[in-house]
Amino acid sequence: MRFNNLLNGAQAQLDLNRIDYPFVEYIQLMIVSLIYYPFLLDNKNILIIGLGGGTLPRAIRKLYPTCSITIIEIDPLVDEMAKKYFYFKEDSNMKVIISDGRKFLKSLLNSINYDIILLDAYDSMSGLPVHMKTQEFFLELKNLLNLNGGLFIVNLVCIYQSYINVRLTIDSVFGQNNLITFRSTDFVNMIVVASVAIEKFPLVNQKSNIINDIQEKLLIDINSSLKRKQRQKQIHNQKLSGIIYRDDMKNMKSEQQMSLIEFVNIV
Repeated sequence: MRFNNLLNGAQAQLDLNRIDYPFVEYIQLMIVSLIYYPFLLDNKNILIIGLGGGTLPRAIRKLYPTCSITIIEIDPLVDEMAKKYFYFKEDSNMKVIISDGRKFLKSLLNSINYDIILLDAYDSMSGLPVHMKTQEFFLELKNLLNLNGGLFIVNLVCIYQSYINVRLTIDSVFGQNNLITFRSTDFVNMIVVASVAIEKFPLVNQKSNIINDIQEKLLIDINSSLKRKQRQKQIHNQKLSGIIYRDDMKNMKSEQQMSLIEFVNIV
C-alpha cells in the first residue's frame, strides 16, 4: 500500500503465507516498543491513529486478544483497502472509527484513558499531518494516557528538517530524558517511545512474557530489532536549528530535506 506520490516506499506489505507477520520493519519496531509497557497488557485500552493496511492492530490483537483496540483512520478508502486486500478484520474488541485523529481526541474530553497510544499517521507533504505535530496536540494526547505507566509510541520519518522540530516538540511535552528511539535500517523511520510518567525512563518489562510472545506469535527477531535502539540524543545541545511547533504557526507545511551534517548528527 502506497499513499499519494510516495513511489519509493510502502506503508503496508503482506506476506500471504504469514498474514499475521508484520513485514514492514518500522511496524516491527513499533511492536517491539511494547516491551516498555510496565504491566501485563491483557484487558488494556489501546488507541492507534492511522490504519494503513491494518498490520499493526492485527499483530497487537494476535499478541493480546483481550485488549480493547480503537483505530482512528481519516480515509474510508484506506479502511476499505485494508479489509479487501490485506485481510484486516474488525471484531468485538477491535473497531475502526473513520475520523480525523485529532478531532477524535478532542471529542473524548478526558472521558477515557488509554494505556498505550500508537501514532502512525502520514502526510506525503509534511510527514506527520500538520495538526498532529504541535505541542498542543501532543499535550492532548498525553492527557489521555493512563498516568500509571501509559506509553506513547510514534513513527516519524526522519529525513526532513521537520523531524528535528517534531522531536523538540515531543521533548517539550514528555521531557528529553523520557524517550527511547529505534531507527530503521534504511534510516528513514525513527520510532520514538515516550513514558507518560515525569522523569521516568522507560524500562523493559522483565515480568511479562511480552518478549517471548513477540518472537513466538509474530516471528519477529526481537534481538535484531533491539539493536536498532538508540540512546536519547540531546538535540538541544547539538546546536541544530529547530523550533517547537504550535497550533498558531503558519509555516509547517513546507518540508525541507536535512543537510548531510544534520542528518548524520541526528540519525
